[in-house]
Order: sequence, then C-alpha cells, then structure tokens
Amino acid sequence: MLDDNVRIEIDKLISIYSSVLELEDRIKVPGRKILIIDDSTFTRISIRNTIEKYDLFDSQDIIEADDGISGLKKFKENLDDLDLIVCDIRMKNFDGLQFIRTVKDMEKDYKMSGDIANFFRISIIPIIAITGTAPRSKIEALEAGAKDFVLKPTREITQEEFERELVARIRIHTVLKRSLERLIKTGENLYKTSIIDPLTGAFNRRYMKDILDMEIARALRKGTTLAVMILDIDDFKKINDTYGHPAGDKVLVELSRRIFNLKRPYDYSVRYGGDEFVLILPETRKEGIISFYDRLKKDLQENPITIDHCGELKRLDITFSAGGTFFPSNVVKISDEIFRVADNALYEAKRNGKCRIEIFL
Repeated sequence: MLDDNVRIEIDKLISIYSSVLELEDRIKVPGRKILIIDDSTFTRISIRNTIEKYDLFDSQDIIEADDGISGLKKFKENLDDLDLIVCDIRMKNFDGLQFIRTVKDMEKDYKMSGDIANFFRISIIPIIAITGTAPRSKIEALEAGAKDFVLKPTREITQEEFERELVARIRIHTVLKRSLERLIKTGENLYKTSIIDPLTGAFNRRYMKDILDMEIARALRKGTTLAVMILDIDDFKKINDTYGHPAGDKVLVELSRRIFNLKRPYDYSVRYGGDEFVLILPETRKEGIISFYDRLKKDLQENPITIDHCGELKRLDITFSAGGTFFPSNVVKISDEIFRVADNALYEAKRNGKCRIEIFL
C-alpha cells in the first residue's frame, strides 16, 4: 500500500511523461539559457539571430563566448540555468574539442568524488558541435562527448538549410534535457520520500538499517566505533491526551529540530516511530553519548517547547529517557546486536525512573 507522499510523487512522474510533448510548443522559458561558443563574431551573430527569429530563447538568455576558455568560464557561471551549448570545433587557442573534453572531465571528477547532483547537472546539458569541415571533425566531436553535430554553411549547405537543421536540433535536445531534468528531480523527491519522515524531517525507520549497515562497515574498515542512542519522550501520551495530537506533533517536530541542530554533520537522526528517535553517532564512545544527552536535556530545560493552547502559549517541561551503546564493545560483539542492546538500555532508563540515560557497555 503506497503512502500519500509516494502516490503524490508518482502522480508527478506521470504528469511529466504527459507534458513532454507540450514542451515542444513552449521552448522559450525566461531564465533558461543557451551558450554559443565560436571565435567568429559573424557566426555568433548569425546563430543568435536564428535563435531569436524562431523564438527559442529570450535575447538576454543567449550567452556568447569567443573561445573555449571564456566558454568554460560562462559555462560554470550559468550552470544552474543552462539548457544547451552550441560549440564550434575549430577555434584558436582553446578549441571546441578541448572545451568538450574539459566538461567531460568535470563530469568524471564529480562522479568519482560522489557528488552525484553536480554530475547529473553537467551530464544532461547537451553540446551541439558545429564546424565547416567534415567528416573527421564530426567523429572527433562525438567521440569527445558532443551530443550532436551540425555542419556550417558551405557550397553544398545553404544558410537556410543550416538554420533549419540547427533549430530542429536545438528543439530536440532542449526538450530532452528539460525532460531528463524533471525526471531526475522527481526521482530525487521519490527517494527523499522513501527515506525521510514526513512530519519531522528526520530519516525514517525504513532507512535506518541501511545507515547502520553502512556505518558499521565503515567502523570496521577504519577500526573505529559506532554509537547508537535511542531516546523516548517521557509521558508523551499525556501531552496528546491533554493538549491534542497537533500539540504532540509540534513537540515531535521541535525535538527533531533541536536534535538536528545539536548533532554533528555526519551524525544521523532517525524517527523510529511514535515519540522514539534514534541517534547514530560515528566514531563515538560512552563520553560522546552522554555529552549529546546532556546538551539536549539542557537545551529543553533552558528553552522549553511552547504550544498554542486555547489561544495562549503554554510552556511544556519535556523530559526524555535514553539508552545507548556502541560497537564494538563488551556487550555488542556483532553488528546485529547494537540496536537491541541500545533498546534494552532505554528500557532500563524507563524502569529506573525516567529522565535519565543508561549506557550498556
């Protein structure tokens, strides 16, 4: 059974497919840009005039560069809004082939570093190569990474034929690029929906096992430790019963926000269910677990969570119990035990009076 958030994203995906053909009728979108790289002023003006004549891009969104170096600079400056590049192959200094290869090297670097967002952002921008010599230049350009190729006007190719072919290819590749862009965005949203708790913004229970598997493998590889702390709001049911579930939701959202602000960038916050949160803390032992517990407890004491109750702000004295452990330790010798041991420690904290932490070593 699909939850509402996943169904919404699937509906968006369906709408993307149905709107692909509509994109062809509205190529020009203010703010979306095209980059022309050519060392011939005459050619750049000719292409600009063609683009404007066929109403493909707004005049201010047509960017020009007179060689590969300045083209690369403008490519980087306008990366977020760039739909397409038209690039001459034969230019003085830094030519079109060098430009294309440099862009492809950037793609590889982003992929190797794990920066998938920038990798996709660059890889979907099509480059249409243009030249007056063929077929060798055509093959070189396509092998370098150009998506398409158009021959400049020659004795055999008229200016009109050049314009018509260039316009057709700009239309095709712009539609494809924007369709890919939408699909990637929808894919990202679907992925986020599958791993994020919609109420609190923390990771969800479904994704927790993936995090644990990944971080335990990292700890084993690096010879470090991995701590897990489970925290549970004390007497949370009383908040819901007294002030209503919207108030309870606000408490959960606010607690999640404070956890996020206190954790390190590489720590993980997971809403396990109800009013339970799990903190996964790489390279952390007993002292680190206690430190996090104390800081969160102090924050709630000094800055109580407030709710709107009957038109008045009501301050809530929120306390929580926590249980923690780390891997490897005397009580956690295999990775599958870490969550169970932390949960047993939480149960012990509740049994011993609440508003406290127990750590099993």
